[in-house]
Amino acid sequence: MLPAVHAQGPAPYDLVVEIRFTEASGDEGMRDELELQLLSELQRAGCFRSVAPAADEGETVKPSPDSIKLNIAVSELFEETTYDTSIAQRTDPMAPQELELLHTSRIRAVMRVALEHAASGVELRARSLRADGAHRPLILGEDARQAALLQATIEAAESVRRFVCKGGAKRLSKELRSIPGS
Repeated sequence: MLPAVHAQGPAPYDLVVEIRFTEASGDEGMRDELELQLLSELQRAGCFRSVAPAADEGETVKPSPDSIKLNIAVSELFEETTYDTSIAQRTDPMAPQELELLHTSRIRAVMRVALEHAASGVELRARSLRADGAHRPLILGEDARQAALLQATIEAAESVRRFVCKGGAKRLSKELRSIPGS
């Protein structure tokens, strides 16, 4: 039987977060930034008793009956930079420095998120999410790529948090009661 749910406070479950990336999904730095933002946002939200990353491959941890698993499958972590000037203009030694400002960096993250009861493997709910970030530098030396990445990862983390925490402990308890044999 599942534990009783309190009206206020975090759900009485431990959230285990597993993040998987397809091979073509961004570089290692982009992946690390997204993973850090996701875990930080979920821990900060306080929707669960605890939030922890899943065990590494090769490690086996027996799921407890009060564990909820969050599967995040990132199918796309894409970046592009568009320039308002030609290569010839940008490489011209006589070109004004302000040409360095004439570009926009864009980052897009596409993922499928699913909550499942860890012990039974039953999926409780799932959704596809997309997050975007774009930045055009305002001052010389500003890193538009980093600003766009931060914007996209924060948006992704907030979307995942809203999905996971929506309805709180009451909704989660109801979803868990619908599992056969619970």
